[in-house]
Amino acid sequence: MRRPGAGWRGGLGGIGLGVLALLPGLGCGPAALLLMSAAGGAAAITGEPQRMYNTQGQDFNEQRIGQIRSGIHTPEDVVNLLGHPQTKVFTRDDEEWAYRYHVPPSLLRSGMEKILTIRFREGKVQEVRYSISTL
Repeated sequence: MRRPGAGWRGGLGGIGLGVLALLPGLGCGPAALLLMSAAGGAAAITGEPQRMYNTQGQDFNEQRIGQIRSGIHTPEDVVNLLGHPQTKVFTRDDEEWAYRYHVPPSLLRSGMEKILTIRFREGKVQEVRYSISTL
């Protein structure tokens, strides 16, 4: 009798065994590349790329960036919207927070980098800069 939910995931195990059977004939370099690509594809399917790729930073919600208003929001408000920043830089007059999320490219997909920088002056948001790029 077939177990519920064992559909396509069982097929992935068979594919994985087939890939492992082919690895010795390829040599070290191509075999490692094929194995990492297959593992990265499996991670993308399961929705957990952070465990397989060298992902850096915490992903953040871009829709919340538009809610941040200069001259109105405080650092506490920003933490409530986005969480704690990855880095903080303090100058004499300003404080600058940076949120960065980086996923390196693989053979199966391009990489991505999102950078959000928020500058505070006198306890209020002064400037918000956001960029996203494909690697």
